[in-house]
Amino acid sequence: MKKIYLLPFLFTSLVASAADSYESCNAVLAGGVLDTYESTMNFESKIALKKWVCSSEFSSGNSGGNLALDVIGIFSIGGGGGNVKEWKKEHCSEDDSSYEGSKSSHVLIQKANENIVNAWSQCMQGKNRGNMSCYAKETYDSLLMSIDLKYGIGDVVNTDIVGTNMAAVNRVPEQFRPGITNIRYTIENDNQEAYFDLNGNADYINVSCSYTVPKKATIEASACEVFRQQSLQQGKITAYDYNYLADNNQVPLFSSNNGNLIGYYPCSLFTN
Repeated sequence: MKKIYLLPFLFTSLVASAADSYESCNAVLAGGVLDTYESTMNFESKIALKKWVCSSEFSSGNSGGNLALDVIGIFSIGGGGGNVKEWKKEHCSEDDSSYEGSKSSHVLIQKANENIVNAWSQCMQGKNRGNMSCYAKETYDSLLMSIDLKYGIGDVVNTDIVGTNMAAVNRVPEQFRPGITNIRYTIENDNQEAYFDLNGNADYINVSCSYTVPKKATIEASACEVFRQQSLQQGKITAYDYNYLADNNQVPLFSSNNGNLIGYYPCSLFTN
């Protein structure tokens, strides 16, 4: 009887351990995305940051706690932090809170620069005894999955790769060398999550990584009005721009290079 209950227990422990690794490293991504948001005010970055705050736990000893206070300040007029736990109770929907682990990583990675993604990947390798991490970048027509293997561990062989709701565009390698190996996929159903799992052997140890690609991250419609008002208060748009955007339920688009206004897009693209 003991054997019957041992395997589920071990499986649960492994899943919890992987989730803890993502939880502790995602603050690296969130800090980088927040820095970018404050200079460019990219609306999708704001959505990604909310998913991170709402799906993460912040204890008194958690280094991400102060960062979380900075993040929630961008969701109200005039900023201001407060208590993260209370803010989450009031502002986080069930969908917001479902982006735990690698799902939170994924939405942040799409808005993080290469240096921040590399720092996150190194953090994940440090948490993983196999010194491996995996993550994906979305392109306009496909998904680029990167498997990052730390130098010094040797090649990964006897690999078993499972992709659920994703189809490989190029050949899936059976062996991985240290460094980054990319595999391009297409998502079969955009309305469902996709899962990537890799297992193999390197230098007499088992190595693995898992990653979930969530459905498109959205935000509540009221966030669009807050964003418009913040943009007006900060002098990023004029009163004329604000009225036009409010009348047409749009949000401003700012340049990723200099933060200047370069266009508008419908709020409906980002709301649930």
